[in-house]
Amino acid sequence: MILTADNITTLLADQDLLISAPEFDGEIKHLAYNSKEVVPGTLLFIKGNFKPEYLDDVIKDGAIAIVAPQNFESMTDLPTWVSDDVPAAMSIVSMAYYGYPQNDLALIGITGTKGKTSTAYMAYEILRSATHDKVALSSTLQVITGNEPKYHYRAHLTTPESLDLFRWMREAVDNGMTHMVMEVSSQAFKMRRVYGLRYNVGIFLNISPDHIGENEHPTFADYLAHKMMLFDHSEQIVLNADSDYFGTLIEHAALNVPRDGIWLYGKEDADSPKADAYFEATDTNLHGSVFNVREVGQQAQHLHVSGEYTLDMPGDFNQSNALAAMIATRLVGADAPAMVEGLKIVKVPGRMQVLNTKSHGTIYVDYAHNYASIAALLQFVRQNESVNKLTVVVGAPGNKGVSRRPGIGKAVSEGADIVYLTSDDPQYENPDKIADEIQAAITNPEVTIYRQLDRTVAITEAIKNAGPADVVVLAAKGLDEYQKVNGVDTPYENDWAVAQRIDSELEF
Repeated sequence: MILTADNITTLLADQDLLISAPEFDGEIKHLAYNSKEVVPGTLLFIKGNFKPEYLDDVIKDGAIAIVAPQNFESMTDLPTWVSDDVPAAMSIVSMAYYGYPQNDLALIGITGTKGKTSTAYMAYEILRSATHDKVALSSTLQVITGNEPKYHYRAHLTTPESLDLFRWMREAVDNGMTHMVMEVSSQAFKMRRVYGLRYNVGIFLNISPDHIGENEHPTFADYLAHKMMLFDHSEQIVLNADSDYFGTLIEHAALNVPRDGIWLYGKEDADSPKADAYFEATDTNLHGSVFNVREVGQQAQHLHVSGEYTLDMPGDFNQSNALAAMIATRLVGADAPAMVEGLKIVKVPGRMQVLNTKSHGTIYVDYAHNYASIAALLQFVRQNESVNKLTVVVGAPGNKGVSRRPGIGKAVSEGADIVYLTSDDPQYENPDKIADEIQAAITNPEVTIYRQLDRTVAITEAIKNAGPADVVVLAAKGLDEYQKVNGVDTPYENDWAVAQRIDSELEF
């Protein structure tokens, strides 16, 4: 894949992303935004905290041109395309360099404060059945571009940087994939990771305050506005009629998508606007559920998804997510039999994993990490377990999502008997300070609070102190095998592995 200088100039000028272009007649044979990825023939995008003094090294490694903000132009003799929006420029150039692979994929984008990953895996499994394994996935947990293990990658962002995203899309198309399901975060829109990308179907699951802080969204209004950008970039929309701020959401969606391209879903008998399709649980237990889907109105009857479905995940919030996945996949070619098969087998690594011990009760491992998800998880446990004491082990990340810390405390205050406040990717912040902020919101005097910042020790103590009728919830980290500490990914056993090991040790 090669781009000429004229190609790049035209691409950026057409998008009003170009301030000036260099006199340059070379050919670009590689793209990078990380200096460690530079090879001969590279066009390097200068973004983030890249320092001018690094330029000498990247030139030695083979960078032949850069796309940079104005302050870099006078600092190097490298041919420079000057742009006031380098991340957007990177997206536009990357999709061209990789041959616009999105045009060869039926693309589903999923956003929401909670449930993106679970919904993505549901849609992925449905489409695996419908397409005979020709579906790619981009999720918080992993990226899948082909059926062989070598095409399964660990994810580092909910939505990848644009250059990585289009590279993976190209790999997926080359591997014969015809569909792709991807999580789309508010940060993906804010940081231009999906600039210029359109979705065949966009799913909007829900919205509640989250990701508000110095390094993310300054206000909830900003968070909501960036979430709703999915409406601006989707051909059809699947929208939760039970979501908070539904009036604002439907009003914005209607500005961009015709009514026959907006599909509403909701819970049967819920106090919500009329939906096109409703779900109602008929049976639920700790390991799964059975629910009915009912279509309402002429438009919805074209879906042909009415009927009973078995979901290998518990909780009405997961049934809601399942219906969203069903509608979206139906719009890109799946049928009801594929939905039956996909939902029956879907597993989300690190989500609602349950370990039943002999003498220390039940242990749940889940990625729940904010008020909405932790409160829903604790409520589910209360409703479906005979609980003597409910213990939560939880922390919050440093340098991001500061607004979620009081929410975590509130959820604990409402649903737990015991809490162990611990570390969860503290980064450059003091984990004690983070724990202080969570603890300040635990206003229920009946909740017993322990502080143990070594996460492995906290989990060990929580399980050892649990009785046979107790439940221990390990929240937020799931199968993550590292802790982010001072900019370093520090190896960590992962919550599920720690729980299994402790349970095994306690039996001897």
